[in-house]
Amino acid sequence: MCDSTKFEDVIDFGLNPLVNSLLDTKNQKDGPTIPLVVEQCQKCFLVQIKNTVDAKEIYQNVDYLFFSSDMPNLDIYFREFAKDVKKRFLKFGDFVVEIGSNDGIWLYYLMGYKTLGVDPATNVALRALRKGIMTVPQFFTERLAGQIETEWGKAKVIMGANCIAHTNDLRELMRGVDKLLTDDGVFIVEANYWGDMVKNKNYALIYHDHFSYFTLKNWIDFSKQYGMRVFDAVIPPAQGDFLNREKKEDPFNIRIFIDRGQRPKTDRMKEILQNEIDTNLHSLETAQRYEKEVRADAKRLGDLIRKLKAEGAKIAGYGAAAKGFSILKLADIDERHIDYFVDDSPAKQGKFAPISHIPIISRREAEHQLPDYFLVTAPNYVNVIIGKEKDFKGHFITVDSNII
Repeated sequence: MCDSTKFEDVIDFGLNPLVNSLLDTKNQKDGPTIPLVVEQCQKCFLVQIKNTVDAKEIYQNVDYLFFSSDMPNLDIYFREFAKDVKKRFLKFGDFVVEIGSNDGIWLYYLMGYKTLGVDPATNVALRALRKGIMTVPQFFTERLAGQIETEWGKAKVIMGANCIAHTNDLRELMRGVDKLLTDDGVFIVEANYWGDMVKNKNYALIYHDHFSYFTLKNWIDFSKQYGMRVFDAVIPPAQGDFLNREKKEDPFNIRIFIDRGQRPKTDRMKEILQNEIDTNLHSLETAQRYEKEVRADAKRLGDLIRKLKAEGAKIAGYGAAAKGFSILKLADIDERHIDYFVDDSPAKQGKFAPISHIPIISRREAEHQLPDYFLVTAPNYVNVIIGKEKDFKGHFITVDSNII
C-alpha cells in the first residue's frame, strides 16, 4: 500500500503447509511447508504476510475446496448484503462485478441486474456457471478490467468480500477498479479487520491465503492515491453466526465503501476511525501486545487439550477449516490429540489434513465414534455448531479454552 521498506515482525507461526492442501489418501506425500510470518509496515502500518505464496498455487494449480454455498447461514448473510447494496446504490439494469465471486452466492441475489463474477479458481467458477451466474475464471487485473469494460461497459458497483486480503498486488487491483468503475460507482471491500483481531486476540485468520490484515485507515490512505475516498464503513455481523446478531459476536471483518468523492462520510465510519485512533491501533506497540496475548491464549488451549488427552479423553475437531489449522498450529495440537475432523462440506469429506494426516469425515460417519469432546475448529460457527448438536452427550471446547 505504500513504498516503505521498513517492517517489523509481529508473529511467527513457523513452517506451515497451505491450509487447503488436503490430501486424498492418508499416505499421500505432503506438499511443501512455507514460513508463515506476519509483519507490520512502519510507514502505513499495514499488517501483512512476509513470505507470500504464488496465488496460482492456492487457486489454480489445485482444486480450491472452499465453496461459499456449503457454509451454514452464509446464504442469509449475502442475501442481506445484496439487499443493502440494491437499496443504496443500484437501479435496474446497472452492471455489478464481484471480485472473488466463488460459487456466486452473492450475485445470485442480484439476478435481474447485469452481473459478472471474477474468480481464479476454475472448479469454483464452474459451479457458479452451472447456476447460471456468468463468471470469468481469472485473476482480476487492470488488463482484465479493460477487457470487461470493452465487452460489458463500466460497473456501477464492484465488490470483493473476503478476497481482497488474498490479493498480493493491491496496486494492480486498484488500477483495475479505477478503470472499470463508473464516475458515480461504488467499490466495496470486505476483509479481515486488524482492529477486531487485536481486540479479540484472534489468530485464526492468519494463514498463507490471507496476505493482508487491514484497518479502516489503511484504506482511507490507500484510496486517495487513486482519486477515491472512503465514505462509509461498518463492522458487519459475523458471517458464520449471522442469525445471532443480538449477541454481537466477534466478527473480525470490516466492510468499507469507496467512491470518487460524491457521497458524504457516515457517522459510523467516523466512529470506527476514531476508535482506531483511541486504541493506538496503528503502532508497533499494539502489534507486539497482540503477539504476546495470542501466544498466551494458544498455550492455554494446548495445555487444556493435552491435559484432557492425558486423562484418556477422546477428542475430535469440528470443522476442517483453514482457521482451525492455524489455531492447532500455534497451540501445538496435532494427530497425537485429535482423532478426526467432522466437516459438513462434501468437498472435504474423505480427505486428510496436511502434515498431521488427521482424517476428515462426515457428521453421519462420526455418529459411530463420537468423542468425549469436540474442539470447535471452525470458531466463527461455534454457536451454529452447538445449536445443531443439542443431542450430543459430550462437551465442546472453544478456542478460548471454554468447555461447554
